[in-house]
Amino acid sequence: MKKSYLNLAKRLITLMLAASLAIGASGCTSINSGDPQDSGSGLATQPAGGENQQPGSEDSSAPIGGDSSPTVPDEAGDNDGAGGQSGQISYEEPPEGWDYSFGHEFIYENGIQYVWERLDDTTKINLGEAMNAIRDVQVYCSLSVGFPREEAEDFLELLANCAMYYSYYESRFQLHVTDEGMVRGLTINYSVQYEDEAAERNRLLGEKLDEMIAGMPDGSDFEKIKYLHDTLVLNCTYSEDAVSPFTAFGSIVEGRATCQGYADGMHLLLSRAGFETMFATGEGSEPSIKHKWCYVRLDGEWYAIDPTWDDPQDKKEEDFIGYEYFLVTDELILRDHEKKYDSSYYEVPVAEGTELNYYRQVGYWAENEEDVRRILTEQAIAAASEGRQFIYLRMEDGEELADIYSPSMFEEILKEAAAQTGAAIDTGSWSRSLKEEIGTLTITIKYLD
Repeated sequence: MKKSYLNLAKRLITLMLAASLAIGASGCTSINSGDPQDSGSGLATQPAGGENQQPGSEDSSAPIGGDSSPTVPDEAGDNDGAGGQSGQISYEEPPEGWDYSFGHEFIYENGIQYVWERLDDTTKINLGEAMNAIRDVQVYCSLSVGFPREEAEDFLELLANCAMYYSYYESRFQLHVTDEGMVRGLTINYSVQYEDEAAERNRLLGEKLDEMIAGMPDGSDFEKIKYLHDTLVLNCTYSEDAVSPFTAFGSIVEGRATCQGYADGMHLLLSRAGFETMFATGEGSEPSIKHKWCYVRLDGEWYAIDPTWDDPQDKKEEDFIGYEYFLVTDELILRDHEKKYDSSYYEVPVAEGTELNYYRQVGYWAENEEDVRRILTEQAIAAASEGRQFIYLRMEDGEELADIYSPSMFEEILKEAAAQTGAAIDTGSWSRSLKEEIGTLTITIKYLD
């Protein structure tokens, strides 16, 4: 095992940073255990229903999944504005003739081609240097260009959302700020002590992703993406009880994750399977509680996927897979998601595709009462014949669906299915979830012992 013990490295870097941070004639904050400016970056995670929120952090830093956004520390105790002149910051543009001298493997590893192609040169330099520092498990990252201190929250949010493959870093950073107010370095915290531990996490995650993708069927893009979605949902349980629940490592390797872990796992699966993908951040069922979901582009149109909410915490059957948020439009997902955030760095995709929505593809989309009865009857008979439990239906108008559906109607349908198949269906008991807001009906039928 390599002897590059990270805690020792931090102490050594403390002694060396004053020299390494000298930037022209600009002074920097003194570098000791108290001076670097702490800043946390993270997404608050929220399951469907808004439960299990991470408690806030008191030290201005939070893990990914904490309920506080990245925060910029107070002015007290630093000298980041001293000597600087308003409007005359020296490091806003890349140096003339700058060449991206860093490796670009991080783009593929994290599936961030969409983001990378839309960044300006300044942000590419900053993000590339920070991503490579995390990739190489470096404690200190010098930024050749840097960014104004007031942009720290946005940049660290971008970094935390992009570093999906690197589960061993903690999204708590110390900012090293010049007298002119420019962030020219980051101290990065890690949840591992040795570089070999980080490499092992990457190996395990990469192998598990490859294993899942290897089982992807030949067929249409819809069938492939449904397989990846179903595999993730069955592999993972919503929980913070894991080593890395706020990462793709949690959802893919450990099988326990929060919304960030689900979304990052789905993103990496889609990207490595060859699909153009992107992430979105916003708010779930409660304002100010942050949430993350995915986008995938098919036949030139974007579709949204929220794998977290397709794996409800209160499900009674372990093999249940939800499709309410699988390949849907922004209009539909924002019916019960409070907000979708814009980005100051790139244009967030807009999901407008409808043709490949799950309910349309498999024939579970109803237009009227006749469709509702027919679709439920066909599914009940098929489920009884095959011993399956779950029946799905969607309608554009959820209120109309609520008016059409009745227990007596479905009891008749179950009796017909039992008569045709001879299956021992409990025709007097079933569980139902009808969500008027998004127009979905999910029924779990029961069988007699």
